[in-house]
Amino acid sequence: MISELFATPLFWAAVTIAAFVAGQILYNATGNSPFLPPILSGVALVVGTLELTNTPYVTYMQGGELIHLMLGPVIVMLAVPLYQFLHTMRSQWQRIVMAVIAGSGVTVACAALLTWWWIGDEILARTLATKSITTPVAVAIAEQVGGIAALASASVIVTGILGAAMAPALLKLVKKDDAQTVGLTLGVCAHAIGTSRALELGKQQAAYSAMAMTLTATLHALVLPWVLPWIV
Repeated sequence: MISELFATPLFWAAVTIAAFVAGQILYNATGNSPFLPPILSGVALVVGTLELTNTPYVTYMQGGELIHLMLGPVIVMLAVPLYQFLHTMRSQWQRIVMAVIAGSGVTVACAALLTWWWIGDEILARTLATKSITTPVAVAIAEQVGGIAALASASVIVTGILGAAMAPALLKLVKKDDAQTVGLTLGVCAHAIGTSRALELGKQQAAYSAMAMTLTATLHALVLPWVLPWIV
C-alpha cells in the first residue's frame, strides 16, 4: 500500500508543496535569513524524502511535472510590478540594456574561463557558463552547448541563493544600493531566486529585477550557444 502511494504523482506534488511551506516557515522563523531561503530547505527536504523512500527521479517528476507546469504562469505574474514602473524603464532603456549586457558578459566569462583555467574540464566550463540564467533556460542551453543539464540546474540554484544573499549587502557596502541598481543586479546575477528576494525588498526592486532576469535569459539564449565555443 505504501509503495503504491510512493508511485502516485499527486503524492510527490503534495510533498513538494509541503516541503516549500515548511521551508517558508523556517525562513520566517530565522528572520528571513537570505542564506536560508525556502527553495534551499525545500529542496533538502524533498531530496531527503526521495532518499528515505528510495524513489527514482523519474517517478518523482511524474508529480513534479504538475508543479513545473505552473512556472510559466508564475513568471508571467511578475509583469504586474514591471508594468507599474514601465514608464520609468522606458526613459532608462539604455542603462538597463548596458547593465544586462555587461553583467551577462562578466558572469559568463568568469564562470567559463575560471572553470577552464582552474579545473581544465571543458564540459564543466560549458555547464557553469549557464549559472546565472533561470533554470529552464539554463538546462536547455546546457544541453545545446554540450554541458550537463542536471549540474546546470544545481549551479543555477546555488548561484541564485548566493546572489540573493550577498548582492544587496555588497551594494550597500559600496553605497550603490538604490532600488533600481539592486533590482538590476539581482535580476542579472541571481535570476528567479534573486527576483523573489527583490519582491521582499520592494516593488521597484522587483520590477527592475524581473526586467533584468527576462532580458538576461533572452540574451543568453540567443548569444551563448554561439559565443561559448569561442570562449572555451
